[in-house]
Amino acid sequence: MRLVGSNGEVTEKAIRRAAVEVIAEHGFEAASLRLIAKEVGIQAPSLYNYIKSKEQLLFDLLKEPLVSMIAEYKAGAEHLPDPFDRLQLFIGVHLNFHLDFTQEVFIGNMELRRLKRPHYKVVTGLRDEYSLMLTKIIEEGAKAGQFQVDDARVTTFALLAMLSGVCNWYRPDGPLSKDAIVRIHTKLAMQMLGLPATAHTDKAVRDVANEPKRRKRAVTASVA
Repeated sequence: MRLVGSNGEVTEKAIRRAAVEVIAEHGFEAASLRLIAKEVGIQAPSLYNYIKSKEQLLFDLLKEPLVSMIAEYKAGAEHLPDPFDRLQLFIGVHLNFHLDFTQEVFIGNMELRRLKRPHYKVVTGLRDEYSLMLTKIIEEGAKAGQFQVDDARVTTFALLAMLSGVCNWYRPDGPLSKDAIVRIHTKLAMQMLGLPATAHTDKAVRDVANEPKRRKRAVTASVA
């Protein structure tokens, strides 16, 4: 796609999007700036008007989602004193990103090792900050008698592994909506934390069970 006459912000966003697609397909080493520039529709030397280097571009691609998720959670949690409510918020923030940006998640998992040491330390530091937010939720919930866990940090890693795994199998055209997937994983998280089933979680399960039928009816109605 050629961006003739586009402004700098539009071009910069297009470069980021193209970089994600090219790196996800070819890997960081094989993802040349020429390939990225071709995808955007500009000459390769023009990329240096927007980026310092390919490694700096990768660093930005890995750093910015973490900064965004941390900020989104902190803004939402500011007026949520209950650990249970903050847990639901965290799960929603995490899953919404991992369901919408599967390529970015893939790159983050596969290409982190390509970063130079200073950039690597920044990204891993942000990852630690992010995971520690969940650990704090679990610790405070356990202290309040809401959660039952043997080790808050181990439970954190188990929850994150489960939540992040959705990007490996989720398909937008699958039988469940993103909202349904969030509800399922919220209930699974509750079970991992020793929370008893409630009318609220039972309703969530019924909603999930009925989701394929609702989507089928919606498709039928749109065709009609």
